[in-house]
Amino acid sequence: MDIDIGAVLDPFKRHVIDIKDVLAHARYRYDGLELILEGVEDSKIRGASQEIFALAGEKMNVVDDMLDELYRQLSEVDRMLETYESKQE
Repeated sequence: MDIDIGAVLDPFKRHVIDIKDVLAHARYRYDGLELILEGVEDSKIRGASQEIFALAGEKMNVVDDMLDELYRQLSEVDRMLETYESKQE
């Protein structure tokens, strides 16, 4: 039974790219909201929002790094299986 591993893995890789795109749009909105809140005069509100945005930024970076690693792993599996299949021929 021949399985086209690229056909199996490509949808997963595309899904990772789609998630990264959504994350980039969320980061854009996050940056805009952060800019708006910088203009708030109340220092307590401004300080709390900066703390929340810093933590949210760290979490988004973690998710982005995890997605990068998943994409690398999917690509590596794809390359390994292509090498294996070429040796079988």
